[in-house]
Amino acid sequence: KSEPSVDCRQSRAFVQAPLHFGGDAREGSQYIKIAVSYGRQAGKGSKSELVGTTDPVKVSWKPVTKQYMEIRNPQSRAVLGGIYLSHRLVTEAEAASQRSNGKNNLQMAQRQPQIGAPIEPENRVSGRTGHFPPGSQEEAFEQAAINAEAQNRALLQRCKKADRHSTDTEPNVRVVNGWREWDSLDNLFKTMGPNPLAMSDELGPQVARGYQHRTSVAKEVSKQLPPALSPADQMLNVDMLRMYYNEDPSRVEALVRPVVCKDPDTIAAPRDMTWCPDPPIYAPLYNMTENDKETVRLAGYAPEQNAALLFADVNPNYNIREDIWGAIHDKEKARSHHFINPNRQHARVKDDCFIA
Repeated sequence: KSEPSVDCRQSRAFVQAPLHFGGDAREGSQYIKIAVSYGRQAGKGSKSELVGTTDPVKVSWKPVTKQYMEIRNPQSRAVLGGIYLSHRLVTEAEAASQRSNGKNNLQMAQRQPQIGAPIEPENRVSGRTGHFPPGSQEEAFEQAAINAEAQNRALLQRCKKADRHSTDTEPNVRVVNGWREWDSLDNLFKTMGPNPLAMSDELGPQVARGYQHRTSVAKEVSKQLPPALSPADQMLNVDMLRMYYNEDPSRVEALVRPVVCKDPDTIAAPRDMTWCPDPPIYAPLYNMTENDKETVRLAGYAPEQNAALLFADVNPNYNIREDIWGAIHDKEKARSHHFINPNRQHARVKDDCFIA
């Protein structure tokens, strides 16, 4: 359809565009662009020169009054100015009645526009991917998969830190005469992991996308108990729980946790995303538990990287020959392994006691 041309002095234009449903469009919205042109008379006709266009404007059933829209150059996208725009969706019957009322349109055109400060358009920020409709089962499955991947990465790094020999089987590196050699410089930088300054408490991220986590001791323990078949079984489970927990087991405790730390099973099983705030809520990391903060930090490592730090990497200037305590420890260790007293093949306890 051809684009309508207006003189932008409180004029009204009716535009027909495709109507979208679902997602950000919700119950129905149109997305249009406003083009501003400069027209001049050329003989019996007129010529128009395109000045600029606006970004896509979301038009819904909710009326919007005097929304300031920036006019940008089509090529460079530089801001050239702006216009005030009021818009909303109307039915065909309402549009036909307004078109037939020419007097009202003339009065609207004769009104002077109200000049004021530009109104900054509201940019709705969503913490979700937007790949699926909000609140759908597919979105819950996607969030569960994202949390499972992040928690698996963090768990893998915890295992590597606990394993003293996790660095012995690193790929793309070999040990030659006590020195480690990498096959390329890129693989060397990959083993360093994320930048330490970016992960530090002083210069690293101070907030994380969080949610309100509510739980109780009875709720956590009930996952490990068999299902109660009768009210008597429920009372028995409560009595057994109170035997080991002095306080009220049904008392609900609330704390803020990172979204990525939520159990994936509790997301995928109910297929519900109402627990995740949208727009997102960012909470300070210092208000969260140490375990959650470590999970967020270790999730930034790739599976081929290692969060465990070697002594040689942390202390590159250390020399055991300059450390007298290290030399003595090394000598005692060598003596214990290589020099055995042949006269004490069967040592007795009283031989090591200075009182006997």
